[in-house]
Amino acid sequence: MESSRSPEETIPLFSLRRADEAIGVAALLVIVFSILWGVVSRYVFPQPAAWTYELAMMVFAYLVFFGAVAGVRLGTHAAIDVLVAALPDSWRKAVAWFNYLLLALFFIVMTILFTWQAWTSRNVHTIALDLSRSLSYAPLALASAGMFVQHLIVERPWVARQHRNLESLI
Repeated sequence: MESSRSPEETIPLFSLRRADEAIGVAALLVIVFSILWGVVSRYVFPQPAAWTYELAMMVFAYLVFFGAVAGVRLGTHAAIDVLVAALPDSWRKAVAWFNYLLLALFFIVMTILFTWQAWTSRNVHTIALDLSRSLSYAPLALASAGMFVQHLIVERPWVARQHRNLESLI
């Protein structure tokens, strides 16, 4: 019986090539245990843990953005290309280049804006954990830069687009 695993699935989770997924897994675990501890502390202890919601909200952004890096890398983002597929070949190429450049610009702008936000909020602290708000925004700038790099690596409008692995779980 042949294995239909992609080369991406054979790379260990804790490697630099899949760091985005490892951060997403760690963020998901932190969210689950933070919410769980918040529920337990509310019903078991006289004083509930006030920091659990704040931590879960902060880490949820990590989960979403680093998951988006993995999504760009794996090419699993949603695409509805019925209209584009109906266009002539020259128009499809023009749309592909426009999409490529527009997304690259978008990722650059997100990186710049999150970096600026991290810098301007470095002296602002969260209420319950008393952490710098930069801890909320700096990783999002890093993830946006990661999406930009993965976009440059994966999307190639000068090459005919290959269909993705349909057996993928993602």
